[in-house]
Amino acid sequence: MKPKHIILSVFFLAFLFLISCEEEKVEPPDDKQENGNGTDTIAQLNQAFYNLMNEWYYWYDEIPDIDPTNTDQYSNPGEVLEAIRDENDRFSYITSYEAFQQYYQEGAYIGYGFGYKWDADDNLRITFVFEDSPFAEEGITRGWVITEVNGSPVGSPDNYSLGQELGANEVGVENSFTFKSPGGETVEATFTSKEITMNTVLMDTVITHNNSKVGYFVLKSFINKTPDELTETFRKFADEGIDELVVDLRYNGGGTLSASRFLGEFIYEAGENDTYVKISHNDKKTDQDTSHVFGQDSLNINLGLNNVYFLTTQATASASESVINGLKPYMDVKTIGVATYGKPVGMYAFTDNNNEYAFLPVTFKLVNANGNGEYFDGLPPDVNLNDDFKQPFGSMDDDLLYQALNHIETGSFDMTKAAYQPRPENRVEYKSLRDEIGAL
Repeated sequence: MKPKHIILSVFFLAFLFLISCEEEKVEPPDDKQENGNGTDTIAQLNQAFYNLMNEWYYWYDEIPDIDPTNTDQYSNPGEVLEAIRDENDRFSYITSYEAFQQYYQEGAYIGYGFGYKWDADDNLRITFVFEDSPFAEEGITRGWVITEVNGSPVGSPDNYSLGQELGANEVGVENSFTFKSPGGETVEATFTSKEITMNTVLMDTVITHNNSKVGYFVLKSFINKTPDELTETFRKFADEGIDELVVDLRYNGGGTLSASRFLGEFIYEAGENDTYVKISHNDKKTDQDTSHVFGQDSLNINLGLNNVYFLTTQATASASESVINGLKPYMDVKTIGVATYGKPVGMYAFTDNNNEYAFLPVTFKLVNANGNGEYFDGLPPDVNLNDDFKQPFGSMDDDLLYQALNHIETGSFDMTKAAYQPRPENRVEYKSLRDEIGAL
């Protein structure tokens, strides 16, 4: 089994076939099929996945000895994963190949096109809305509160799942919502789920503050379309001659290494062979250990930045953390918000003979050029501050953006407005593709 540098990638990864070793084909060759009808049985899928984990899983030496072909006990590969998952692993997951491909290739998923979060008063607030969302057509955006779904009041964080209330994850499901706008207006609307095409740059702008031009943008994820969107944003920043940069990664759950490195290359004018990240595998796969270096961005944009500000929450994960950690050896990096998710590991994606599943087990760890990694508790912020999602992106009243602008102006954070102990938030989990998408 060899790494396949095919079009799909997740968290810095090559795409690998579970069974096929064919160099150029996305589908496995016919002579690799396991039975007469060209599909694998559940027992065969389970066994193949178990073999994969014993070969590539970062913690393979902790895997218990089980019989994955016992389908009475393990009715699908997901149950095998839960039976052998290491205690340190809150990241590996299995999803459908089709959904995985749609998300990473096209930025597409089925839903309504919005993110949400509970505020300190247990209100269910919208955190962002994609341009393709039916919410956007009605002017519903960040900061609005969802008060009812299908005529029933929204519950509390402890007993309410919005995803379950909205029903099946398929096209054509209709739900009615009651909203409260930031101005106090009540709005009722009915929406039908559809295939949403994400814009990964949620917004960008140039803010003039204390005679400085500050580039500010919100980045939702690192997928195949992200570099094109970043190119448009940074071309704007270069044309306007920004002096400072604030990168808002509050809701960015990660993605591909190539897309995250592309962002790093716009921010940092790299020297030849400057290391972005180093990755290391288990002791069976040390031949796969490598360093990824910064390249030069294709536009040859030099913003002349010596420092950069990142806005973070507990949902800032994986490739987002790699950008922050990867730039620290080279620039003055400031983070504002709360500690990030804590995922200093990455996954390769594997598929089965039927192209039914995408398997994403943890396969390697990451460190920066200085060898710093192991941030399983998250990257700590320079100033602790809760997410201020009542305010629009780019608002001067946003607590996190305010701190960045204050530091740009004065060289220090305004500690009179910073929370010494941020209030606890519901724990974010990234154990499924839906978690990674981070939107309904």
